[in-house]
Amino acid sequence: MSSGKLRELRGRIRSIIAIQQTTRAMRMIAAVKLRKAQDRLQRLRPFRDHSKTLLHLLLTQTDEIHPYQLASPTSPSLFVILSSSRGLCGAFNSTLIRWLLPQLPAPSTVELLILGKKAYEALRRTPYKIDYQDLLGGRNIDEEAVKSVAASIFERFRIGQVREVVLIYNRFGGVGKFIPTSEQLLPLPQPAERESRPWLTEPSLDELIERFTPEYVEIALLAAMQESVTAEHAARMVAMQAATDNAEELLQNLRLQYNKARQASITKELLEIVAGAEALKG
Repeated sequence: MSSGKLRELRGRIRSIIAIQQTTRAMRMIAAVKLRKAQDRLQRLRPFRDHSKTLLHLLLTQTDEIHPYQLASPTSPSLFVILSSSRGLCGAFNSTLIRWLLPQLPAPSTVELLILGKKAYEALRRTPYKIDYQDLLGGRNIDEEAVKSVAASIFERFRIGQVREVVLIYNRFGGVGKFIPTSEQLLPLPQPAERESRPWLTEPSLDELIERFTPEYVEIALLAAMQESVTAEHAARMVAMQAATDNAEELLQNLRLQYNKARQASITKELLEIVAGAEALKG
């Protein structure tokens, strides 16, 4: 084999070693971020669950259906879609989009609020009306930005601009496992049965629901974003580990090719030397 081919193989080996070092470093960074995100998620999940339980308990005490439990029949739905803003996380975003598309209503009956660059890039050419804000492009979740978006979502529902609000995101199900999830945020669910308890509330029950519902929307949105971010870090860690393993396998194959080629080149040179020596003897 020519020396040019050997140089090409050496170059490819060096390139793959550099890529492997990068993917290994990215896997370690993703693992550190995942541990921190899991800690935040474990603290946030009980807060979200207890908030939902409290709101449900308040609604069971009302004598009539609260306005926040009713949908405006003529307004479009609002789907709030959470995706990552960075790549190199395997099928994290594509799986969510493929799962979502068959479930979307007709474009005339739904609006999309996309909080994540990758989902926007996948859906921007569709006929749906899209509002895009990149809340997931920073290192950490911007809680002030989340509060602003949650307030806007709630206000649009309150004045009847949208009839329902649905959260779409990947829920963290463990390392290497993310679960596409659809969660109706508004209108508030109607309890299966109402309970009568001798409670006195201050302020009134309606005022408590009025004040707490915007807080609940903010908590639910923040929790969904934390679920998505945690699942993203887990998916990236798994993807980088797979890339590192694939690079190692490719390196082994290339090193085998290089050694065979080098051996063939040395053998050829030896044969040429022997042939030359024999020719001189003759």
